Amino acid sequence: MNPTPIAAIDATALNLIVALPEIVLLVAACAVVLYDVLARSVNRVGTDRVALLAIAAAGATVLWQAGGDTRVAFGGSYVADALSSLLKVAACVAVAVTMLYARQYNAGRGLDRGEFYTLALFALLGQFVMISANDLLVVYLGLELMSLSLYALAALRRDSAVATEAAIKYFVLGALASGFLLYGMSMIYGGTGSL
Repeated sequence: MNPTPIAAIDATALNLIVALPEIVLLVAACAVVLYDVLARSVNRVGTDRVALLAIAAAGATVLWQAGGDTRVAFGGSYVADALSSLLKVAACVAVAVTMLYARQYNAGRGLDRGEFYTLALFALLGQFVMISANDLLVVYLGLELMSLSLYALAALRRDSAVATEAAIKYFVLGALASGFLLYGMSMIYGGTGSL
């Protein structure tokens, strides 16, 4: 069966079901925030386990959608196909392994709080958006979502001057790179009329 070309699909449809993995991950990240704030008892399940369940839910949604034709959403600026599904599953596995390895590191330094897991989930959401982007502005939105989460992760050790300095340097470098990227996008749009 030949996949349907992107040009033949109605690009004006919103098709929220195509972006279901991102929606599931966003809702799960918000649930992790609420769980970390509201569940303050001694017998509660760790926030890291809830975050891993969130990643598993997003990964399962990606696998549920995988294997179909190429689908577009949001006026053609978002694409879901077999390659994007593969890359999203790989990103889920990478972030889950990172969370597993970071558990002992965070516990040894007093950083075992929900902020780490929430920021990691939002960074994963930014990766999901970039993976399925079919428009330079969507790439930029995903990149900024991921970058802002990573800036905060770099500064997670608030009592460390080295971590604060690293976060500030990372933010300045990221802002400069973001400005160059936007300038390049505006040049492309000026020359071609399309992003």
